[in-house]
Amino acid sequence: MDTKKHYKLYKDGKKWCVMTIAAVASVIGLATTANADDTDTTTSPVQTAQVADNSNVAELPQSNVESVQANSNPANQDIENENLNSSVISDDKSTTPVQPQSAQEKNGWVNENNNWTYYNNGQVTNGRDYTYLPTINGGGHSWYLVDNGVVQSGVQQWAGSYYDFDANNNYQRVDNNYVQSQWGDWYLFGNDGRIQTGVQQWAGTYYYFDPTTYLRVDNDYRQAQWGDWYLFGNDGRILSGLQNWKGQTYYFDPSTFKKVVNSDVTVNGTKYHLDNDGIAKAVSNVDAKVDKALSQRGVPYVWGGNTPAGFDCSGLVQWAYGLGSSYRTTYQQATLGTHKRDVINAPKGSLLFFGSDSAPYHVAISLGNGSYVHAPEPGDVVKIGYSKFFTPSFYITM
Repeated sequence: MDTKKHYKLYKDGKKWCVMTIAAVASVIGLATTANADDTDTTTSPVQTAQVADNSNVAELPQSNVESVQANSNPANQDIENENLNSSVISDDKSTTPVQPQSAQEKNGWVNENNNWTYYNNGQVTNGRDYTYLPTINGGGHSWYLVDNGVVQSGVQQWAGSYYDFDANNNYQRVDNNYVQSQWGDWYLFGNDGRIQTGVQQWAGTYYYFDPTTYLRVDNDYRQAQWGDWYLFGNDGRILSGLQNWKGQTYYFDPSTFKKVVNSDVTVNGTKYHLDNDGIAKAVSNVDAKVDKALSQRGVPYVWGGNTPAGFDCSGLVQWAYGLGSSYRTTYQQATLGTHKRDVINAPKGSLLFFGSDSAPYHVAISLGNGSYVHAPEPGDVVKIGYSKFFTPSFYITM
């Protein structure tokens, strides 16, 4: 009885052990299957078994634990790793590929927002820089001014001077040119691009550029860098001849453009004396005309002549007094004034006539004190004569 009872208990206990082992194995199998299907789990198979029934893990034989670990299937782990790698590669393809650094760097001129910028290995020069660079159109090299790499145009200041950069010529530096700035004023630039000052020659004339403002000077009387004085007109061009400036009259030589001083000049029949400051004072018109006639002494008598190549008597008067063609002959000239008889006392510059009032045949220019200058006759020359030897009939004052 007792034996049977013990046998039954043994048998029942054996069944319980078998059931327990089967239950544990089932739990481990489920955990292993879940581990193979779920790539996101980070829990090891052993840890999963412990979570399922921690009280039974200690009773498992070592062989069973090894069996459970073997069921984790390294092949499955390789598949997981392969899937993970495939996922990473797929994510990389969805982003912009990383380009080599050299492909991103900018070099040379780059047009950005309608502004040309110069890059050197992806960098620009900080601040302003006056530098010799390849031309924007690739046609060699030229000088440019850049500000943080951006090319500048127009008149620009640099290192105590000014330069001009032409936007219509690839922003290159302007050399040896007379140009109008972006604000409308006129400047001259030399062979090295530097702005010019003082008296400067351009296109067959001269201009003056102020040493302080560099501006072209218009309608002004200025002293050149070498000390001579000049006058410039409303368009900046240098002036010559007789000119008025601030209530004074000056004379500027037509060849050198210099102000003339300490000299006499005759302009349009009027004689002027130029003092030490160049201020012109008109000498008596009569004196000027007489002096003009006297300057022709020795010129031969030529019938009908009225130029320094040769004169007849009325031709010399016409030339010295600047008379028009209506007063070419002796008769015509006798009508210019009232006839007077006191010929010995005829004043300087008056015209002396020989012959009748209605038909004079000769004319001379009085020098005063009974003398005169005239062109006597064919074969003779312009010279001085005297009333006491050849007496006039009447005279007129001009």
